[in-house]
Amino acid sequence: MAELHLIGSILGCSDFKESQGVYCKWSIITGEHFDWQILAGEASGCTQVDSTGGEGVDGVWDHPLDVHLGVTSMVGWPRLRVEVWSRDAGGSNTLCGYGFCNVPTSPGLHDIDIVTWVPTGGVHEQLCQFFLGIKPHLKDSSIVARTRPGESRFGLKCESSGVVYLQIEVITSNFEAQGLCS
Repeated sequence: MAELHLIGSILGCSDFKESQGVYCKWSIITGEHFDWQILAGEASGCTQVDSTGGEGVDGVWDHPLDVHLGVTSMVGWPRLRVEVWSRDAGGSNTLCGYGFCNVPTSPGLHDIDIVTWVPTGGVHEQLCQFFLGIKPHLKDSSIVARTRPGESRFGLKCESSGVVYLQIEVITSNFEAQGLCS
C-alpha cells in the first residue's frame, strides 16, 4: 500500500473583519471511494480560540497537523477544508469564512494560503444580518470542497473574507512500487 504522510501546522489567519475569539475547524477530505484510509492521526479538528486584537491583524493558532494515509489509487486526492469562526464575549459563534486547498502532490515543504469566503445570501438574509446580526451559513459545509458538476459552490452569492495560512510537509512512500506516480 502506498502511503501519504502530512505533517505541519495551521499557522494562523489575517484580514478577517471579526476581531475577537477567532478559531478554525478543519478536516481532511478524500474522495468518496474506499481507496484512502487513515492509518494514524486525526482527520479533523479545531484550533484554540485566538484574539486577533483588531481588523486585519493576524491571528495565531500554530495548530499541529499530523495525518498518515494509506492509498491504493490516486482518485480522490486529499483536500484540506477549513471553517473560520469567531466567538464573542457572550459565547456566541459567528461564521467568518469557508475555504479549502488541495494537498500538494509533490513531496516537500509547502506554504499555502487558503483564501476564504462567506455566503452573503439574498435580500432576506442580508436584512437579517443587518438588523439581527445573524450571518448566513451553509446547511451542508461539505459543498465547500466539492468539484463535481452540480455539487460545487458555483452559483452561491458570496464575498471573500480572509486568509488562513498553512505550512505542510508532504511525504510519500511506496507510490512507485504500487504503480502510482506521486
